[in-house]
Amino acid sequence: MTELTIEQHRILLDCAQTQGTPTYVYFEETIVRQINKLKKHLSGLPLQLLYAMKANHSVPVMQTMLREGLGIDAVSPAELVYALKIGFPVDRVLFSANNMTDGEMHYATERGVMLNVGELSRLEAFGQAYPGSDVCVRLNGQVGAGHHEHVITAGDKSKFGIPVEQVGDVHAIARKYDLTIVGLHQHIGSGIMDTKTLWQAISVILDASSSFENLRFINVGGGLGIAYRPDEQDLDMSSFDRLIVEPLKAFIDGHPSEGLAIWFEPGRFFTAQCGVLLAHVNTVKEGTTRTFAGTDSGMNHLVRPAMYGAYHHVLNLSNPEGPLNTYDVVGNICESSDFFAKDREVAQLREGDIIGVLDAGAYGMSMTTTYNMRSKPAEVWIDLAGEQRLVRPRRTVEEMVAQEMRQA
Repeated sequence: MTELTIEQHRILLDCAQTQGTPTYVYFEETIVRQINKLKKHLSGLPLQLLYAMKANHSVPVMQTMLREGLGIDAVSPAELVYALKIGFPVDRVLFSANNMTDGEMHYATERGVMLNVGELSRLEAFGQAYPGSDVCVRLNGQVGAGHHEHVITAGDKSKFGIPVEQVGDVHAIARKYDLTIVGLHQHIGSGIMDTKTLWQAISVILDASSSFENLRFINVGGGLGIAYRPDEQDLDMSSFDRLIVEPLKAFIDGHPSEGLAIWFEPGRFFTAQCGVLLAHVNTVKEGTTRTFAGTDSGMNHLVRPAMYGAYHHVLNLSNPEGPLNTYDVVGNICESSDFFAKDREVAQLREGDIIGVLDAGAYGMSMTTTYNMRSKPAEVWIDLAGEQRLVRPRRTVEEMVAQEMRQA
């Protein structure tokens, strides 16, 4: 969403006026569009889509996923319980906690949720505690990819998954405790735009799966990327069809496990383009070599630029036709890494303008903090009819202080 429709532009300015800033705004129509887009290209596969809720767990986002028939990839006990309270059935929730504790293992199992285990020692502990059970195993096929080294989740430097070379050990533990491996999982990273690399990783897990005869599903992960920059193209879905979907269909036909399903678990692909972070320009300051546009938001509200050097398109919603000037668009946090954009051309920014930081619907609000004791943004939901609803208000200064004092 590097451009807005006229109606979206109007809605965002109205949200800034009625709800103030900083505010996250989510468009339901974008989420539904992305879900339908992926479903269309995966048609013909025995399919289950999961949503990686760590991307954005706002209640209406989760309710939309439920209504559209998705399941949930949960990575913590709170995510697990949250998904169940939203209404997701236990058989559509996969618990994929990393470096899972004994307590987390028991917590999920007692609620009837399938565990996705990524360590041999955890598989052993699960077998000891629940012999004769079904379980999913996460493999590391040694192929990783992503938009930044910090989001690559496979390969010899990654902490995630059981190395595929240790599949024999997986079988040995399963035999020892009469476990049935009903699912295999892999996830290679986030923000992947190269379908060839994705297929290379999927091929590894497909090859490994041939030694398992009781699989119900192979979860090939998520990580599908979106175009953040104006000069980028969206994921090539024709290539996705040719390099991934068609080979998957052929693979299933010859697999020893009957009724095998393919699972995908995107997060960013579904929600990134639905979200815009609204902020107010408080300061325009001329430095010796650059111009700073200071806002009432910051890295505590959208950490991706500071953490990954990630690009988010910035629009001046108040003055979209103004002459292009070059700015560092920065926040109000006491850190030099606090920025949304550096050396970026934006329509002339004036004190009092409202900016929109685009494609912020994934790993935006879910990674916020109250650093510097600044409140998290408000959240507004725009439904399919274009109606806006405040789903999370900003906390006032007094509310934040009172919360801290209650802990004393």
